[in-house]
Amino acid sequence: MLGKDNPKTSKGEKYGYRTFILHLAPSNLSGNNVCPSASRGCAHACLNTSGLGCMPNTVNARMKRTEMFFEDRERFMQRLDFEIKRSIKNAENATYTDINGEQQKGLIPVFRLNGTSDIKFENIKYGKDKKTVFEYFPNIQFYDYTKIPKRGKNPFPNYDLTFSRSEDNEKFVGQAMEKGQNVAVVFGVNKNNPEDLPKKWKGPTGLTWPVLNGDQSDLRFLDPKKRIVGLTMKGRASQDTTGFVLYGDNVIDFSKLSEYKKRASKDPSILGQRKYGTETFVPIQSRLSKSAANRTAEILRKDGRKARVIEHKPLIAGKTRTAYAVYTPGTFRRFRNQAIMHLSKRSRRPLIVNSRR
Repeated sequence: MLGKDNPKTSKGEKYGYRTFILHLAPSNLSGNNVCPSASRGCAHACLNTSGLGCMPNTVNARMKRTEMFFEDRERFMQRLDFEIKRSIKNAENATYTDINGEQQKGLIPVFRLNGTSDIKFENIKYGKDKKTVFEYFPNIQFYDYTKIPKRGKNPFPNYDLTFSRSEDNEKFVGQAMEKGQNVAVVFGVNKNNPEDLPKKWKGPTGLTWPVLNGDQSDLRFLDPKKRIVGLTMKGRASQDTTGFVLYGDNVIDFSKLSEYKKRASKDPSILGQRKYGTETFVPIQSRLSKSAANRTAEILRKDGRKARVIEHKPLIAGKTRTAYAVYTPGTFRRFRNQAIMHLSKRSRRPLIVNSRR
């Protein structure tokens, strides 16, 4: 049930921590939704299919765990409780190489219960005493990322939460930052070029916080306060055009894409999808200086994607200005919830629509 061989979480071992992580079948893949606040971009970019996550045995195991969680909650939690105890002993008896290259014995066990889910474990009580897992293990550190608004940073003293930004939760990102909760943001930076992560990021309410490299380790509970956890794009996120992946400031306003499309058909200076040869390009960033647009385009090209910098004339502070937008191959698609962009190069596997069994 709990794994410890995740490539990212294993980076924490040189700092003296061993993370054990629980993976369920994400979103509503099992027929039950374990990610109630997942956006379409998040669901499509989910790391569930990265590494061993795409192997049939792994997929089946995650499906069975998720089914047990919904069909026999008490049994699931008792099993989790047993595995936490076993994992604590595993970590305490482990040997490891520390950050100075020296051999050490005894790692500190920490736990992520939402590796590919977003469940409010703080509300789940089990066992004879009807307590939460955090109360049964008060001296053990737990941590997670969450997109569920208003859970707070620490539902329990030993449970640390980092809020996770997506293309449709800007309002809640602002609220989290106002309350001092760290926010994870996926930037349009190749994992091999972490130096391209921005130094600072301005949130939707105007707060600007330093960006730390969240790929160096997964130990979010050790992060300084009031930080943006910068994550590089991985897997299918590298082909995102929904706005889930950010390329800096002035990302496209996704609530107005249908309007952009109509206006662009009449005026080429307006943002909208455009044909270049046989390919359709869509904007992912606008209202930039030419140098800023070229920087974004260069990041895309370093990752093997095509990019074009196009001049447009937006209305800024009541005046028409000359600015630049960044385009990459994709198409506009209209979905029931809102107009968003969907990349034509994505996996042919259909995206499951939210539903509950």
